[in-house]
Amino acid sequence: MLYVYASTIDEGSGAGLIVVSPKGRPYEHALKFMFKTPNNEAEYEALLADMEIYSKLGEECLKAFSDSQLVVSQMKGEYEAHDPSMVAYLAKVKKKYTMFKKFKIEHVP
Repeated sequence: MLYVYASTIDEGSGAGLIVVSPKGRPYEHALKFMFKTPNNEAEYEALLADMEIYSKLGEECLKAFSDSQLVVSQMKGEYEAHDPSMVAYLAKVKKKYTMFKKFKIEHVP
């Protein structure tokens, strides 16, 4: 499982990642983005980073949790992505999740 959360403030953007191995061991990571990004883009960046870490652990099934209703709803097809950057991020994440035999994403407030 992985948990994704991101934040954007005037000083920059970052993300927190918690990857939980199948044996229940949590791995916590913090990212600072060296580029300015809106909060929703930071959420996608965090999700992409988490997916990369999880795939490097050799896991084939992934259940992700995100506090971004927009990202989760776009991934599930409940919301459409209209902004060009959101369309691009959605495509990147969808391409990356094909690395997993099973992928599920859920919203957690």
